[in-house]
Amino acid sequence: MFTKVLYDPQALALQIKRQKKYAWDLEREISWKQGVNSASYLLPIDSDAIAFPGASLEQQLAISQLLGLIVNSTIAELEDVTTKLRFNCWSQILRSYPVGPELVELGELFFEEEKKHSRAFNRYNLEFCKSTGIDVSDLVRLLPKAYGSLFLKAISQNAKWGGHAFWWVVAAVEEVSIDIYKDLSPFKKDIDPLFHEVHLRHMEEESRHHNYAFLMLEVIRERNPSLSDLFFSKTDRALGQFFSTSWVIAELSKVFAAKEIKNKHPFFEVIASCEPLFKALGPRELAKKLFVSAPYISLVINGRNHKKTCEMAKEQKAFSFPFPAPTSSSTSVKLAFSDQEVRHGN
Repeated sequence: MFTKVLYDPQALALQIKRQKKYAWDLEREISWKQGVNSASYLLPIDSDAIAFPGASLEQQLAISQLLGLIVNSTIAELEDVTTKLRFNCWSQILRSYPVGPELVELGELFFEEEKKHSRAFNRYNLEFCKSTGIDVSDLVRLLPKAYGSLFLKAISQNAKWGGHAFWWVVAAVEEVSIDIYKDLSPFKKDIDPLFHEVHLRHMEEESRHHNYAFLMLEVIRERNPSLSDLFFSKTDRALGQFFSTSWVIAELSKVFAAKEIKNKHPFFEVIASCEPLFKALGPRELAKKLFVSAPYISLVINGRNHKKTCEMAKEQKAFSFPFPAPTSSSTSVKLAFSDQEVRHGN
């Protein structure tokens, strides 16, 4: 897989050179001045309106925008968590299992880029608020927050006990980030240009460094295993999947807070009007759609969508959480943009 270069210093040095050469500057190389087109879709949506058939054009636009902001915030939070857990989950590992200087330098670059990506997605959400007149403090009530969550506490505690669930979560997040852009790219003319640009820039750097999590997992695997190391090597992936998926689902439920602020902005009023669509499905059907067929959401929460990470788990004989089999629509969005929808109902 991506780990064949682990003991090839020349290959690692070339990767370092490539990452430095093509790194982009957050302020100068993203067109922030163009702002956000508030009449544009952010995430293209399928004919099922993600998971809520029967949504009006106005509701479809609002769902697309809110889900795009949620995706931004989810990636930003997870990549911010990466930098917060850097000492326990990276520095300590390299102290106990020394590696070549190239792998250390790649790690330094990896964490720098993750911090930049988190800032870029949060910056976009702020620009969305500026363009629509939404108060940032109102919007954040609907968006994911990892700080203080059970997910963050569990991953941190796992690291303190000697586990490495962190790197399984990172591997999945890196893979999902690239796959989300793959679903976006065919429809770049139909979505907000700035949203597309941020995700494009993010994908470019993710493509250059997403092997790093796999390299770290291989370093960890090759350590002389104690009984506890063997236990963690088998259970870490399933633990990371359980807590990360639980966190995302819990954060998605914040959408119901829209009814509490629906009088503060028309955007929240439209989102609140979607609540009957959510409830009409029933808990069982809604859960099935979210895990199995809902574009983007299923991609994030269903570990069976993370093909490269699944391959690594198979190689390392690590346990995985028993997710249901996803359908193709959850990994390859086939959108139903009619001409009317592309014009956003105008």
